[in-house]
Amino acid sequence: MALSEDDERRVEGLLLAMTRELRDPPNQEKEDRIGVEIAILPEEERDFVPTALLRLLVREREGRFDDLDPQTPRQMPPRRRGFFRWG
Repeated sequence: MALSEDDERRVEGLLLAMTRELRDPPNQEKEDRIGVEIAILPEEERDFVPTALLRLLVREREGRFDDLDPQTPRQMPPRRRGFFRWG
C-alpha cells in the first residue's frame, strides 16, 4: 500500500528532525538511535525512508525547508530505556 501525501510529509518531517539532531554534535549513540527509530517504523514508511532522505538532500541544497508540514513534530521521540521499552 502506498503512502498518502500527508504520510510522506510526516515521514519527511520526522527524518528532518532526526538528521538535524544528529548534526549537533554528531555521535555514534545518535546514529544508532536513528537506526532504531527507522527500524520500528511501519513497513510502508520504512520503505519510503530512502526517497524521503533524497528529497531532504535536495531541499537542503536548494535551501528550502518551509514546504514541509508545519504540524509535523520537529523533534525526535523520547529516548527509549532498555530494549524497545518506554521508560
